[in-house]
Amino acid sequence: MGLFAVLGARERGVLRVFAIDLLPERLALAESFGATPIDASREDARAILRDATEGRGADAALEVVGSPEATRLAVDLVRPGGVVSAVGVHTESRFAFSPVEAYDKNLTYRAGRCPARAYMERLLPLVREGKYELGGIVSHRLPLAEGVRGYEIFERKLEGCTKVLLKP
Repeated sequence: MGLFAVLGARERGVLRVFAIDLLPERLALAESFGATPIDASREDARAILRDATEGRGADAALEVVGSPEATRLAVDLVRPGGVVSAVGVHTESRFAFSPVEAYDKNLTYRAGRCPARAYMERLLPLVREGKYELGGIVSHRLPLAEGVRGYEIFERKLEGCTKVLLKP
């Protein structure tokens, strides 16, 4: 999701996109798509964004992981009046921020499933014309019979995994 979020932001004309991750493979892909990579295991994303925006904060943050930690980071990174958009699937029973924080920061929070079919007419031409090298997003191609192994590789982030494609 994060890599496609980078591409989506670039397609919509966003001039500067930061990609925050822990995995070098994903950060390298994000950089190849035009994002500034931030390795959260070695760098302080909050400080980098604060410096990059002269203390203001990001206009928007896309939370694509679905974790309370990622949500907390997104809220911390946006400027007052900024937007946090969550497309990561959350299963926790509470938000990682309080209503008072959202109110005080005048935060806009959006969440929900992407209406993928609504975007198909606009996105398929980008794929067909080869504007982006999308094949690099898939690191593993396995037969459907190895689906369990594919999920394990993806979940545990083994073998430099970015995405697993299961072939029927």
